[in-house]
Amino acid sequence: MDLNSAQLKERALSYLTQDEVYSIETMLGREPNPFEMNMFAAMWSEHISYKSSIKWLEEMPVEGKDVYVPAREENAGVIHINDELGCVVKMESHNHPIAVDPRQGAVGVGNVNRDLISMGAEPVGQLNILRFGNPKMKHIRDMVNAVVAALGSYSNNFGVPVVGGEILFDDSYNFNPLVNLMSVGIVHKSRMIKATLSDVAQVIVLLGKKTSGRGVHGAGFASKAIKNKGQMVPDSQIADPASGKILMDCIHEVNGEGLIDGMQDIGAGGVLCAAAEMAFRGRMGVEIQLDKIPLLREDIDALGILLSQTQEQMLLAVHGEDVDRIRVITDRWGLEYTVIGSVTEGERIRIVEGSTVHGDLPVQLLVRGGGAPVYIRDMKSRGKTPRAVSAEEVPVPGNLKNIARTMVSLPNIASRRWIYEQFDTMAGLSNLSSEQASDAGIVKIDGYEIALAMSVDGNSRYGRLEPRTGAMIAVAEASRNIICSGGRPLAVADCLNYGDPSDPFVYYDFAESVKGISEVCRRMEIPVIAGNVSFYNLTYNGEDISSVIPTPVIGMVGILDSHEEVMTVNFRNKGDMIFLIGRSDNDISSSEYLSFVHLINESAAPKFDLDYEMKLQDVVGKLIKNQLVKSAHDVSLGGLFVTLVECALPGGLGFDITSPAEIRSDAFLFGESQSRVVVSVSSEQETDFLDYMMEIGIHFSALGHVTKEEFRIDDVSFGFISDYARDFENALESLLGD
Repeated sequence: MDLNSAQLKERALSYLTQDEVYSIETMLGREPNPFEMNMFAAMWSEHISYKSSIKWLEEMPVEGKDVYVPAREENAGVIHINDELGCVVKMESHNHPIAVDPRQGAVGVGNVNRDLISMGAEPVGQLNILRFGNPKMKHIRDMVNAVVAALGSYSNNFGVPVVGGEILFDDSYNFNPLVNLMSVGIVHKSRMIKATLSDVAQVIVLLGKKTSGRGVHGAGFASKAIKNKGQMVPDSQIADPASGKILMDCIHEVNGEGLIDGMQDIGAGGVLCAAAEMAFRGRMGVEIQLDKIPLLREDIDALGILLSQTQEQMLLAVHGEDVDRIRVITDRWGLEYTVIGSVTEGERIRIVEGSTVHGDLPVQLLVRGGGAPVYIRDMKSRGKTPRAVSAEEVPVPGNLKNIARTMVSLPNIASRRWIYEQFDTMAGLSNLSSEQASDAGIVKIDGYEIALAMSVDGNSRYGRLEPRTGAMIAVAEASRNIICSGGRPLAVADCLNYGDPSDPFVYYDFAESVKGISEVCRRMEIPVIAGNVSFYNLTYNGEDISSVIPTPVIGMVGILDSHEEVMTVNFRNKGDMIFLIGRSDNDISSSEYLSFVHLINESAAPKFDLDYEMKLQDVVGKLIKNQLVKSAHDVSLGGLFVTLVECALPGGLGFDITSPAEIRSDAFLFGESQSRVVVSVSSEQETDFLDYMMEIGIHFSALGHVTKEEFRIDDVSFGFISDYARDFENALESLLGD
């Protein structure tokens, strides 16, 4: 393509507004050439610049006593583990590419792991958060299978255990699946790398695979709605986990020699984005020589070289005197290693090819926090008054036992065994969650007693009409999962998925979600150290527009003082008492039960009291620390009955419980009232447990006791563990399997 052609200019203009073009010309004091316009188009895309979200994100609490590297400072956030180690956390979305090609899930895994590796960390845990449309539709089932296979292909071959995740189904995702990925790593603080250029003695090195020319303007594609026809779609990126593993091991060796001054992975925006952001952080300039970049094929034009999102690549800043020492190591690993530029004074980015200067721009004008635009868009409430639904407003169901059997088989509730068995959960032998079920994924840190706890949550049904409350519940439940596993919550990473931000209703939902997350994190003193915003999750299908409902996803990391102190969900022994901590009521709002049985899909979020939630978590945490309970499991999706089944299944046990007279049985069993935890208590613990609970002054009740294998409620048999185990464990495979 002729770099000065109208076609190239038109390509840039397809990603920029007229106001943005005017702003560029005003700031530059001249008209940019077509190549430079494409540089702005990439860097000012929503996906890179966060131009519609950055002002709201700045309201989130990012500081805390456990924070080592705050959000937005580097490629990922870091929290303290001890004097030697930090925990690196990153969360990313890979939604648009999946909608076009489900096999690109592997690319998303590689992207999020390289963000950790670029800081000198080693990934130790992966969590996949997936949202799909109606699984009764064949194309949705095919998509789920393709995405799960792609995610597994990368993480399994790369060697990072999948320690947790979440998959939910809703019609709003029929055209726009969401694939959010969280990766957690460990870094030695003394070897942590910053994504910064700092010295004119440094040179710019490209390490890894040859540039492919694929994924050009992928950031722009991710910043627009999808059209079923007539839309330019970037070439699919190709992930290579084996090469990614070699790249990581090579980087660790080079970094161990102290030879890397700065590093950033090649992701959205290609070499341009990595070089510009590193230069901006260090207040330096940079010159990139395109003709020095190794190419997979020779017909890639200059823009394709600069913007290609080639997988398994890193951009390094190293001192010129160290180039040959590094080459000895990279040659041994068999990796491409090429000096492609230099660090300069003057805070400009120059893109050259031989004697041709394609672009010469002030770095500051390109990047977020610099000249990139910042928008506060119009917003408007949808005007729907959320209606709380009480069990007393709907008909009494005919047969609770039949409903119970069906509930455990629903797509949003049934066991995810069929999915997680496709992932390597034992890579590195550090994942303790595969040995015994707990509310959070648990990873032991080699050589230390301590362990990390990881959780992800985000029931978008709760935020359909009440985005702030829905987001608050997501944070609370993620924290509750850490607490119920015996850990202490340390930090949050979020992934915020919405439709078109220029739609006032969508923007209102987004802003309300951010406010909800901020309020809970601030009150709980859990800082947000990493995150991602994914807008434009909508598809134009002819005249019809399909957009996702507000979907904020919360990832949380906590710590256990000892890996031997993990609390599990499973009942231990026949005869142990079962208690419910927290209060139940007739509220069945936004529950799976309300949707499945009564076909009401829009209602208020479940009632939520943050002060009460914080007290509950404090009480449960102390019960576990003082060894007053044998198991702990929070009540969430599907309600109390599903929680009890999940507690009984691991040991093949049963339960015999009594429901309270003041609450209707269906609400008690299937309502999703918040701030509740089921615990089991042995006879030896019971007196101390009761003394503590009476003293602490929070709602609790004796539900009943653990039995051998039968489920009994109010003296009625609901069946046997073997029947429920078969239904619960096999439902998703029967629905999705070939």
